[in-house]
Amino acid sequence: MPGYRWAVTTSSKSGRDQVEKARELADRYHVPYVPRGTSSLDELKGALGLDYLLTLDRDYHLFMEEPPLHWHPSMAVPRLRQIAVGKPDIFLAASGLRAGQRILDCTLGLAADALVAAWAVGEEGAVLGLEASPVIAAITDWGLRRETSQFDSKKTPLTALSRRISVLAIEALDYLRMQETESWDVVYFDPMFRAANHQSAGINSLRPVACYAPFNQEMLTEAFRVCRRRVVLKERWFSPLFKKLEVTRLEKTKYGPVAYGIWEKEGIPGDE
Repeated sequence: MPGYRWAVTTSSKSGRDQVEKARELADRYHVPYVPRGTSSLDELKGALGLDYLLTLDRDYHLFMEEPPLHWHPSMAVPRLRQIAVGKPDIFLAASGLRAGQRILDCTLGLAADALVAAWAVGEEGAVLGLEASPVIAAITDWGLRRETSQFDSKKTPLTALSRRISVLAIEALDYLRMQETESWDVVYFDPMFRAANHQSAGINSLRPVACYAPFNQEMLTEAFRVCRRRVVLKERWFSPLFKKLEVTRLEKTKYGPVAYGIWEKEGIPGDE
């Protein structure tokens, strides 16, 4: 886990219910709950030696002021709109997800891919998102449970989709080692690019608190053991990882450097 200190508080003049919810959130992630009182957020951080402080406000929005971070579905909304009218989605093409399947998203972030995956696996399927950064996990889990309704529409039913997603704050490799062989249909990785993408404000806001554990042979080996169908890695198409780890095939986008490397198991019933 990232080596930073963080806690949970409320906005000033919050009521009893907000305080209770903030306490529950702090207990869930085993961090302190800090009564707000009349102190500013900077004063609280300085007095307690905290790196980050999550605030639950009176409208039940969970956010971090510095660096600024709150939950937003990011590209999930336009992608779901495109899918609703029959347009292809390269992540779905690469993952090969079908109704009723289970996908382990090892790099959850703000859950944009997880929401699209939830659409593909349907009501009988399941999505588990692993997030090594507890701050990001807390904000994303809260957002999926509490803040999806503002984005709901016929084409983007985020509230219904979010119910198919579970969030766990844990390192991916640690979790993979605990899983039974072939217990997930698809295992997916979208590691944080170390170089900033200046066109992606949502992703860049995660950088200060993100985990940068590299995808390597050990991770691939465990993921391939755990999957029933395939392991998928999102990277830039020129990444040396694809050659080094002997990727089975690549799915590339037409409009940028992103590609999906696929390591696929053979002879899966129903895949002919």
